[in-house]
Amino acid sequence: MSSSLDQLITKSTSTERSTPEEFLFQQKYQFFKKLLHNNNRALQLINALENLLYDTRPFTFDEVLDQCEELVGVVYELAEELNAISGGKYPQLFGAAEKIGIHILRGLTRQRKLEKTCLVLPLVRLSHENAGQVGAKAANLGEISNRVGLPTPKGFAVSAYACHDFFRSAGLYKAIQGEMKGVDIQDTAQLTQACSTVQKRIIAAPLPDDLECRIFYEAKELFREFGSRTRIAVRSSATGEDSESSFAGQHSTVLNVTQDTILDTYKEVVASLFNPRAVFYRRSIGYRDQDVVMCVLCLNMIDARTSGVLYTQDPNEPESRKLIISAAWGLGVSVVDGSMPNDLWRITPGEAKPEYSGARKARRIAMNPEGGIHDVAVEEHLQDQPCLNGDEVRALANYGWTLEKHYKRPLDIEWAMDQSGKLFILQARPLNLMLPAQATQAFTEEATTTMEGHDILLCGGATASSGTACGQAIVLKSEQDLAAVPEGAILIAPQTSPSYVPLMGKIQGIITDVGSVTGHMASVAREFGLPTLVGTEIATSIIPHGEEITLDASRRTVYAGRVINLIQAKPRTNLMKGSPLFRLVKETLQKVVPLNLIDPKHVDFCPKGCLTLHDVVRFTHEKAMAEMFRINEDIQEGIHLAVKLKTSLPLNTYILDLDRGFKTFPVNGIVELEQIASRPFLALFRGMEHPGVQWKGPVGDYPSCFAMDLPEPIPDDPNQDRPSGGPNYAFISDDYLHYNARLGYHFVTIDTYCGQQVNDNYIIFSFKGGAADVSRRTRRALMIAAILKRLGLRVEQTGDFVHGEIKKYDHPRMEEKLDFIGRLMGSVHLLDMVLTDDAQIPWYVEQFFKGNYSFKP
Repeated sequence: MSSSLDQLITKSTSTERSTPEEFLFQQKYQFFKKLLHNNNRALQLINALENLLYDTRPFTFDEVLDQCEELVGVVYELAEELNAISGGKYPQLFGAAEKIGIHILRGLTRQRKLEKTCLVLPLVRLSHENAGQVGAKAANLGEISNRVGLPTPKGFAVSAYACHDFFRSAGLYKAIQGEMKGVDIQDTAQLTQACSTVQKRIIAAPLPDDLECRIFYEAKELFREFGSRTRIAVRSSATGEDSESSFAGQHSTVLNVTQDTILDTYKEVVASLFNPRAVFYRRSIGYRDQDVVMCVLCLNMIDARTSGVLYTQDPNEPESRKLIISAAWGLGVSVVDGSMPNDLWRITPGEAKPEYSGARKARRIAMNPEGGIHDVAVEEHLQDQPCLNGDEVRALANYGWTLEKHYKRPLDIEWAMDQSGKLFILQARPLNLMLPAQATQAFTEEATTTMEGHDILLCGGATASSGTACGQAIVLKSEQDLAAVPEGAILIAPQTSPSYVPLMGKIQGIITDVGSVTGHMASVAREFGLPTLVGTEIATSIIPHGEEITLDASRRTVYAGRVINLIQAKPRTNLMKGSPLFRLVKETLQKVVPLNLIDPKHVDFCPKGCLTLHDVVRFTHEKAMAEMFRINEDIQEGIHLAVKLKTSLPLNTYILDLDRGFKTFPVNGIVELEQIASRPFLALFRGMEHPGVQWKGPVGDYPSCFAMDLPEPIPDDPNQDRPSGGPNYAFISDDYLHYNARLGYHFVTIDTYCGQQVNDNYIIFSFKGGAADVSRRTRRALMIAAILKRLGLRVEQTGDFVHGEIKKYDHPRMEEKLDFIGRLMGSVHLLDMVLTDDAQIPWYVEQFFKGNYSFKP
């Protein structure tokens, strides 16, 4: 509530004319002012929380918890303020608000309970049912070996419970939570610093004795079976990894590990939970730190002659049904990280000869006899030779089709072939395919003609993630320069790298010299919907640094400048949808957002009927207004008695005169517009009563001349023969209006002062709600925001909530704007049922300013 109303209340209850009842009213007003402030804040928080599920912007658990804690606190204050205003009429409201608040906060903060399992589980005992215990990577490998019967390495998995026991015994949980709370994942320097601190703590912490013994024992068993020269691959298998969200390349794998370093390596892989790219990735897709627990898979190393990745379908052309195999000499590291060229085969079921695209492979990754891995030269005669022969390609393809049939979905498979020619499956995870609309973008004749006027900088490479983008080309010299990459850039890099993942929230696309469509970065780019072109060989040398370019990854072409007809506005991918955090918030909001208390006359409109925080907010506002306006109370006539407005509009409006708001005092509790002296009230109602504004009857249809899906005709307003919503309340003086209206299922508040002093004048407008689904309510809010901006208001809009302000205009112009706001209120009251497409909004805005307030075509 404004300072204008403060002054009026003080003036109207001055000591010269003060009575005990007036003094009581002034006390009530102080609580009422706080209640209105908290009511507005509660609605803002409810709207912000609801919008989390519909916006594409990633959100964090801390953000949700902070907003819920604030909202619960505000709702408790509302209950206190209503009871202060009413003299304690609603003590049951405290219990109702507290019950709902406790349910919400307990649900948010409950800790995940891990099932107590063995610390270490041999691979021979695993299948996909064990994913919750050892992570999907380890569980899937057990499934492939033990149920499908395909060859895999031997080994064991260190369980999720083992990681939990390690963190608990070393006191790491509290330290990690303190270090990571409040970290902004978009701030690369802050994220890197926090992650580095956490990783050092994990690596320095002692392992529990029983966990050390179990890991040592299982490692000894591997060395006993395969010999002392055996080496171990220690791989991440985090819970959540290799699921619908791939986590490709975000956690660490350490190869060629010896028996005496396996414990330190285990901690190194566990610490990779806090690789900066891993934290960025999981928070971007809706995983809290506590949702991901690091299991570790330890396997005997395959001394690979050749290795690579197999996609059972082409993710960019899923309708083609082509299987893709990429391969390189030696270990498969260079294929998944995209650091070296590799061979590529595309195979269609039933076709005798696959498509082959060879590459010169001058270097390969091999096991270093001293530990770890290194790259070495490939023998000259093998550099241009395919890594696989025809029989090997067919055998590998058959493995892929066998696994796809078993899992009943497309798969991303890592494989290796040892020196004797035996194939092994190293990993299998779900393959996320591009939707047909994303994967295919047809040329139009107009686009082709326009593109002919643009220089082609590059043509070639391979589509890792389809789509088009435009932005400033940033040619990366080293990964140390990542923090300097600006918003909206297109990254030009020597090779693909999982290190680029923290940039994917702010860049428009990626182009690399070297890289594979089957690599880790390509997988994540497809998840983010980021256009990516790899394997161009020359991008960093021919694309000018700092110049604007257009990338058409679908057609493997880069243009100089901005090619308007290629750049398509596309909705951002909601990466969080379906994630653990998204599901948690969706469940939580069932106790926050729904509004069940609609009709104040219904028997359930009481504290016991409050099922959500929104219900409590609605109840307190309605009852506070009734208390302040003292409607239907038998009080002494002439002392702050609210009177009902007589109007042709289908509105229940009650008015409280604070000072000189009436020309003559109303009789029998009824006032007519002719008796009102309040300039802002008359201006608002002049707009509401405009002859072109249609409060009754159907809303106009969108014109059929527009080529899009048209809304269904809207039935007549169900309230047309009775007052719409309400009751509505107005505080008035000659220069002041505070108006609260409930029109059907939405709420409007207007606070305005229109006096002689320009510097004192202002209008504050807020709007929320509706009967339609959230997308239609949001469209109406966007339309209202656009109209208010045209009227000169400074506007904020989130979801179905609109807030607008304008200050320091002379009172005739303020009254003109209030007139238009009155017309707006009458024009949009059912439009949430009509607006089915964002493209409709500009038409409705233009029609409003043409005076077509019923929106007839």
